[in-house]
Amino acid sequence: MTDQLLFRNVMRIKTGRLQPFCVAVRAAVDFVEKNAPQLMVRAFIDEAEMRAVSYQLYRNSADVLHHWEMSDAHIQRVSEHCTVERLEVYGNPSDAVVRGLSLFLEDGRGVIMPSLNGFSRF
Repeated sequence: MTDQLLFRNVMRIKTGRLQPFCVAVRAAVDFVEKNAPQLMVRAFIDEAEMRAVSYQLYRNSADVLHHWEMSDAHIQRVSEHCTVERLEVYGNPSDAVVRGLSLFLEDGRGVIMPSLNGFSRF
């Protein structure tokens, strides 16, 4: 087993905000690729449904907290153009990460699915 955490974030893009959403996501991913600790980030978009999905893979909870701290401005810029419909966390996050997710967990948009078994090859 590993301490890795996989996040899946489903976002509804606000009406009339498709273009600025895409610009903000591209800027955020470019920043993360150069500066943040994620092992993998992938963003997908369904323009017809005005919905996007992102996946982020972290080594551990400390990397999640570090990403949130250093990338807050980018996260806020993306959030201006969308609402989170669902946030799924796969793995065993620390108490600090769980506290950071509390808004989503409390209102039913978030779920944590603990690890059962697995491995990674990189």
